[in-house]
Amino acid sequence: MECVAGALVAREGELEATMLARFGAQAPEAGTTTDPDVAVAMRASSRANLRAAIRHVVDGGPPLPHGAPVEALEEARTCAGAGIPVAPGLQTYRIGQAVVLDAVLDVLETLDDLDAATRSAALRRCTRRSFAYVDAIVPLVIDEYTRERDRLLRGREQRRAALVRDVLDGEPVDAGELGYDLAATHRAVIAWGPRAEAVLLALAAGLELRALTVTATATTVWGWFAGRAVADDRSLRAMAIPDGVGLAVGRPRAGADGFRASHREARAAQRIAAATGADVTFHDDVALEAVLLADESAARAFVEAELGALDGDRGGAKLRETLAAYAAAGFNASAAAATLGVNDRTVAYRLRTVEERLGRPVRSRLPELLAAIRVERVLGPPSG
Repeated sequence: MECVAGALVAREGELEATMLARFGAQAPEAGTTTDPDVAVAMRASSRANLRAAIRHVVDGGPPLPHGAPVEALEEARTCAGAGIPVAPGLQTYRIGQAVVLDAVLDVLETLDDLDAATRSAALRRCTRRSFAYVDAIVPLVIDEYTRERDRLLRGREQRRAALVRDVLDGEPVDAGELGYDLAATHRAVIAWGPRAEAVLLALAAGLELRALTVTATATTVWGWFAGRAVADDRSLRAMAIPDGVGLAVGRPRAGADGFRASHREARAAQRIAAATGADVTFHDDVALEAVLLADESAARAFVEAELGALDGDRGGAKLRETLAAYAAAGFNASAAAATLGVNDRTVAYRLRTVEERLGRPVRSRLPELLAAIRVERVLGPPSG
């Protein structure tokens, strides 16, 4: 085996060049032909791996007694930083193994003093130990690549989150560094639940919209959509949302001021969604509640002043339900009865009860009563 190893070492430069040429031809996504830094790191890694693999073929024992070559780990970090996917990088290890085994065959064929059995045994040993080396180093390379990628992603995410918060605070921000056009028309979208960011990005891709996302909490992601269809309510309302994920959507707004305003609306809608348990909440649908809830203590006082009299006895919830159905039916008692699943007399009785408890006709105070009912659905029923 020593003579085989010596021949491989003598051809080290040739083998490196062959490996790099095959990397470019057979694994173009590995970046050796497009990224100079990756090419340099790959060359150094190939040389170090070749030497370590030759030692293992000769000595046997553990393939990596002292761990992976530092050059191999540096290559993994370089690829992660360059955005090279992990799969093409791993493919280069199998390509490199094939180059070495081809060279082993060449060397064995030149050794005339070896009989067939010895030559075959040597080839089997080289093959077995080359596979053992690759199997040992690949997990170490994957781990290093993953650590570096995660570190870079955390850093980029933290920087992006800081830039977004600067925009929300009214500070000037370089849109190029943010990677998002602040001059566009935006629609803020807040998502929470399992894989919230992936859901937002999938929605944006499905609607052909650009997206900016930042992590707000462990389960909540803030996002902004931009593009031609950003104001298309029909498309947005037709979005398919996975179970367990909630969305709150602001109005379409233009420019940096719109970026901030739409986000405020989405956050207000999120608060209402959290109280009502709705899967998707558009600010347009809860704008009244959002305004009235800006001062919660005033909102509670308003609800009590408007609806408190309905709770003098029992049945306050049914009276509220009837009032809402009556207004939604265009003040048609028969249509309201059909909606509620009761007869006309029941609706008439409940409306009379409302007027008796309020001390005034229903229509004289209907806007306030309906607004109070909507706000109460967010605040919760009265205590007791």
